[in-house]
Amino acid sequence: MKNLFITSVIIISSLFLSCETDVTSDITLNESTPRLVINGGLERNTITPLTAQRIQLMTTASFLSTEELPSISDASVVVTSNTDSWTFTHTSNGIYENSEIIPEIGNTYTITINWNGETYEGSDSISEVPSFDDFYFEFEEETIATDAGYFVKFDTTDPIDIVNFYYYRLFKNNEFIIVPDPGNSEVLIVSDEFFDGRQRIGVNPNDEVPFEIGDIATAQQLSISEDYFDFLNELFIQTGNLGNPIIGNPPPASIRGNLINLSNPNNRALGYFYAVDIEEDTITIIEN
Repeated sequence: MKNLFITSVIIISSLFLSCETDVTSDITLNESTPRLVINGGLERNTITPLTAQRIQLMTTASFLSTEELPSISDASVVVTSNTDSWTFTHTSNGIYENSEIIPEIGNTYTITINWNGETYEGSDSISEVPSFDDFYFEFEEETIATDAGYFVKFDTTDPIDIVNFYYYRLFKNNEFIIVPDPGNSEVLIVSDEFFDGRQRIGVNPNDEVPFEIGDIATAQQLSISEDYFDFLNELFIQTGNLGNPIIGNPPPASIRGNLINLSNPNNRALGYFYAVDIEEDTITIIEN
């Protein structure tokens, strides 16, 4: 289920430790009022096609709660694009699935969620991701910033005269790996502002994750929208600065996603409904 829970660890940790800050409104909702939380979106992956697209719905918990976020099982979830429409069916743990939708390049997808007497809506578009020109690993000695080990790298060519935004994911032995660090906003997501149309050599999708002999490494390059890029940028900055809240670090402000509450604009949903295109490759680390 690589299309789910990828950012949930980050989002949920932020939700548990945060409260809503909205500089455009003086209205503060009661902490006990549950908010809709969305985790997931649409992923086009021609390398390892998904058997179903999955979206998870949850609600916020009380400020001091240490339990997992409550799941939502009674929502209506529909995704549309142009004249096409797909209904997502609840399976378990707030997860809604649809095995018929096949995300396509250039399309804009809109999700409509009806829950708790209110209607939410959000949209995102898919742009094509460039392929890997080469995919490999290299051994690097220990430095002040990183441990010694093997690091996955790839070469790729950015399309010319097209504004692109990328998000990198790294899996170690099939487990998604991310280190909460403010630097994530500068490393895991990037715009092509300074390399438009150029080939990039030796891109490291996460230089904080070394591999050992025998490890299986999978790296993904996602083409994402500018709005999703901005959302992830704020998310990585805030969760990277979490530190240890037990010793007095202030909680971060939750970040605005792209779901609008059409029934009650002040009761905004949290999280982001995304639509992305994915390039990926897998390699086993062996001795050279």
